[in-house]
Amino acid sequence: MRDLICKNCGTENPEEARFCMECGMELEKEAEPCPSCSTLNPHNAKFCNECGISLIEKEEPQERSEATKIPQKPLVEVYEIEDDVESEPTDEESEDEKIDEKTPVETKKVEYIPPTGSESWRELCPACNTNPLTPKTYKGFLSTKNILECDYCGAVFEEKGKKYLFKAIYDISSDFWKRYGRKTLTETEWTRIAHGGISDEEKALIDQKAAQDDMIFFVNALNLGETNLTPISNPPIILKKNEEASVALSGITLREARAVRHTRGGYAGPTIRVAKGVSFRMGSVAARSESRDELRDIDKGTLVLTNKRLIFIGSKRTTNIDLRKIISITAYKDGIASQRENKQKTEYFTGIDRHTLTFSTKGRSHNVPFTGLIMKAAIEGKIRQI
Repeated sequence: MRDLICKNCGTENPEEARFCMECGMELEKEAEPCPSCSTLNPHNAKFCNECGISLIEKEEPQERSEATKIPQKPLVEVYEIEDDVESEPTDEESEDEKIDEKTPVETKKVEYIPPTGSESWRELCPACNTNPLTPKTYKGFLSTKNILECDYCGAVFEEKGKKYLFKAIYDISSDFWKRYGRKTLTETEWTRIAHGGISDEEKALIDQKAAQDDMIFFVNALNLGETNLTPISNPPIILKKNEEASVALSGITLREARAVRHTRGGYAGPTIRVAKGVSFRMGSVAARSESRDELRDIDKGTLVLTNKRLIFIGSKRTTNIDLRKIISITAYKDGIASQRENKQKTEYFTGIDRHTLTFSTKGRSHNVPFTGLIMKAAIEGKIRQI
C-alpha cells in the first residue's frame, strides 16, 4: 500500500484517502505510467494519451451493499503506515466473499435511520447526524493513533486521553467545523452535541452572559426605585419612626482628603580646600515647600443604609447623612464617594466589595460582590422613593 503525502502539512495518508486527515486539504495522486509505452498519464485517465491502450484494470467482483450484509458489530480497522504489504483477509471477510459468489442477491437502496433518544455519539456522528462513527487505529513508527471516523462526512475524532479532538472533516467551510474544529471535548459533551446540545464551554459563556444581563437589569431597577434590598431584622442602629435598614456593612474605611506639605531642598556652590581635612564651602542651601491633598484613613467602622439616612459608625467618628442632603454619589469598584450639603470635603467609604449580595431576577439567583455600583444604585433608589 502506497502512502499519499499531503503537500500542505506533510502528513502520511492512506492510499484511498481523498482529503488529508491532518489539515483537510484535497490530496493529489501521482500520475500512472502506461504499461505499454511508460508514458505518464493522470491517475483518472482511461486510455493512454500516447499509444491509446486501455488503462482500466479488470473490475473485481462487486461487494455486497450495506443492505445485504449480515448484521454484525463493526470491526476495528488497522492500517500499518510503515509497511507496504497488505494484511491478509480475516475469516469473516472470506466467508462474506463466499456468500457473494454462491448466493448473489439484488442490491436495494436502504435509507439510514439515525438513532433516537440518548444514544452515544459513537452511534450518531455529531457533525452530520447521519452515520455512526467507525473506530480505526493508525500505527506509526513511534506512536499509535486511535480515531473515530465518519464515512459519510469524513469527520475524524482523535483520542486524547479521556477526551477526543475534532481533527478533520471533508467540508472545512461548514458551520460545525467553524464552531468545534480543533476542539477537544469529553465523550459526554460530544454526545450532547450529537443530540442538539452544546459544549460545557458554550454553556458557561451563555450562563455568564445571562448573569451579566440579570445584573444590569437588577441594578437599573434598584436605581429607579422599582425594587428594594431585603430589610435587615436587627440593624446596628436605633431606627426612627417609619425607618427600615436594608444595608449594614462592617469593616468599612472612612477616608477624607487632608493637606500634606512636602519640602525639598539642596546645596549649591564651590568648595575650597585649605589643608588636608580642612575646606570651606562657599555655596548656599535652597529649599522649596509644596502643599497638596492626599486621601487619609480617618476611621474604620460599619456603614448602614436606611430609607432615610446613610450612617457611618466608627470608633473615633460617627457620620449621619440625610439622604435628602446628598448632592452626588460616585461609584468605585471597592466603594463610593459622597458629596453633601454644608460639607466641603468629599467623604469616601471603601471596603464595600469585601461583602457579597444575593439577588434573584427572572427566576435565576446570583451571588455577586457588593460593589460601589450596587451601593450607589441602592442610595439613589432610596432618594427617589422619598
